[in-house]
Amino acid sequence: MFNVPETRQQRLLDMLASGDPLVAQELAEAFGVSLDTIRRDIIALEQLGKAHRVRGGAVPTAPISPALPYRVVPPTPAMDAIIRRALREIDDIKTLWLDGGTSVLALAEKLPAIPGRLVMTPSPWIAVACQKNGVEVYMLGGALSPSGGINVGGTAVLTASTTYADLAVLGVCGIDSEFGLSADNLQEAQLKRAMAEAAESTMALASREKIGRRARHRVLESHSLDYLVTDATEAEVAAFDFPKLEILYA
Repeated sequence: MFNVPETRQQRLLDMLASGDPLVAQELAEAFGVSLDTIRRDIIALEQLGKAHRVRGGAVPTAPISPALPYRVVPPTPAMDAIIRRALREIDDIKTLWLDGGTSVLALAEKLPAIPGRLVMTPSPWIAVACQKNGVEVYMLGGALSPSGGINVGGTAVLTASTTYADLAVLGVCGIDSEFGLSADNLQEAQLKRAMAEAAESTMALASREKIGRRARHRVLESHSLDYLVTDATEAEVAAFDFPKLEILYA
């Protein structure tokens, strides 16, 4: 059955679609083929953009997100739980960098106004959501990136690099223990990095389907994060065992 490359590769695609990493040695034994055969299968899938090779196998690639206006839907119960956990950690923090994306937007819509609180953001959607709550907002200018719904470019990055925040809250396209937090768009990745570097600590919001996925551009290495808020299980994030990183389970 697994002597046919198309059959093997379809099985590998099914595993990747379920979020499972591909361990080459285990697959070679399970399929009854050589390790080199599995490696060739993985290379073929990577060339199709379906997998990202790592040492010993491959991990799923993050699907490219559609433009933000087409992704804004009512939060799921899982996302609501992530937002509630993140807000408990944010508590009375005064100065925040809020990234773009649907998860951070869901947080902004529930962020309470407290005396002296300031949100800095490159996202017009998040700026409006914060203003509706009575939260003071400083918004970065620049060219609007449709995928993440944030203003990007050299001016935005330079402005972010000259600020300070107590906490930067970042959305993710993918987060992998080895590759780190990643984004589909290069300019968005550069701005996310600048926001993180300008903050005392950094929090990533990642639903379980984002765990173990790699988007095109690295933003930060996983060990440089301070908080990862997720609805994933302990087993699903076991590889994120870094001394600095605190995992907050929703």
